[in-house]
Formats: sequence, structure tokens, C-alpha cells
Amino acid sequence: MIIQEQQRPGIRSHGVINTYGMGQSAFMWNIRSNRQIKRVYERLWNRSDLLVSFEGCGIFRDWSYNETWKTENGWNHVDQNPNSKPNRCCVQGFVSLTNQNESTGGLIVYPRSHFRFSELRGLGNGSRDFVFIPSTHSVFDEDRAMGKLIHCNAGDLVIWDSRLIHCNSPATAPKKTNNDKVDLLRIVAYCSMSPTSLVSKQYTLDEFRFQREQMVKNNSTMTHRSTELILGAMANPLNQQKLSLDNFTAYQRALITGTIPDGNDEKK
Repeated sequence: MIIQEQQRPGIRSHGVINTYGMGQSAFMWNIRSNRQIKRVYERLWNRSDLLVSFEGCGIFRDWSYNETWKTENGWNHVDQNPNSKPNRCCVQGFVSLTNQNESTGGLIVYPRSHFRFSELRGLGNGSRDFVFIPSTHSVFDEDRAMGKLIHCNAGDLVIWDSRLIHCNSPATAPKKTNNDKVDLLRIVAYCSMSPTSLVSKQYTLDEFRFQREQMVKNNSTMTHRSTELILGAMANPLNQQKLSLDNFTAYQRALITGTIPDGNDEKK
């Protein structure tokens, strides 16, 4: 089957796949069900009642074969509103399925920039958590601040504070290959977990858990904020297939509702 470029899923300019039910796909649930991921977030938050995000994945194609496949760079941003959410309330993450370096492109971060988060007040549009930061902003110290490309290997979990300035970068040193095979450069599965104590105050916890279950049944892809009910950009219109919670394990259902499985459920 040949897929036309305009029919390719997700946000092609950023290499984000968040349409056609990707957030509830077997692929994403297989990744986020790895218990090692939750153990990391448990140590980070010092609690076990964690809600997993219903995010999609990220894919970079080898743009050396086609310039139109090249993803954008320089879209420095934070994923937390500095005006309404000044304190730490979300830690993002992904599991990499490929090795990442300059030949693949990947995540660019500005180390320790989350300590200057208060300087970003006044930026952003309303209550949106995606806040673009212009290159002329003082937080970049007149271009002296240096972004760092995260080098990681397949199987690594990478996490960062949502207040940290970051973006993606395409490959800057294309791989040298001896064959004509077109391969994917970068594959990541986004996965964040946050405690139920941070659930939006507009819901009771029972109401929120019910709504989360509905999101799963409706095959919805969400953002990195598992404590809010926000659909991922472009995600809503393309999710047609309904899902049943009966197809999820006890451990997976606990990740949906932010409950703690008892000892008998842990292995299911």
C-alpha cells in the first residue's frame, strides 16, 4: 500500500505521530506497561498512585532521501505554562527504540533552564502549556546558552522537567550507508507518569478516573499531562475504533486510573 505524503499520520513537521488512535495502540501500551518505567517515576514522585500519559510516538525519516521529510529545528519551547503553573507538576519522558546521535537527530535540551522558568512569565497564549520561546528572549543569554543533543541508546528511558527548554532537531550528520535501503532514523515512545494528587481540581478523583476510562474506550490520544484531559493536537477526528477495558491487564488498568494493584494483580 502506498501512502500519499498528505495522508501520513501526525504532525509531519515535528515527527510526532498522534493520530489514528496511536495513543491507545498495542505498540504504545506494550512500551508503557514495562514496570521499570513506573519504578523510575515512583522514585521521582515518591509515590505509587501514578497515572500514565496516553501519548503517541515520534518518528524521524531519513531526509537525505527526500528533503521534504526533514523535521523542523529551533522550535524551542517549554511544555508548561509559566503563568498558571510556576512549580514542578509534570515530568515528561520517552523510551527510545533506536540509538540517537547527530546522525539521527533527536531531543535538544538547554541544561538547567528550568531553574529560570520564572523568566518566561508573560509568554504563552492563555492557559496553553505549549509555550514557544523566541530566540531573542533573554533566557538564552544573547545566544550564549547552548542546547545539547541527547545521545541515547535503544531501550533507554529519557525524562525531563516540563519547565526545561527543549526542542527536536533533525539529523545534522547523515549516516553513510552502502545500500539503498530507506530506514527510519529515530523512533521514540512518549511516556509520562504523574501522581493523582496533581489531578485537575475541576474533577473529583472518581470523576477523573471515569473520564480517563472513557478516553481509553474512545481510542483517544492525549498529551503528556496525564492529570488533565487534553486531546493531542489533531488526535480527535481520526479515532474511529472503540476499545474495551476487558482487553487490558490489571496492571494497565491501574495505570489508567492511578490505583495501586494488589500483589495478586502485579503479574497479570
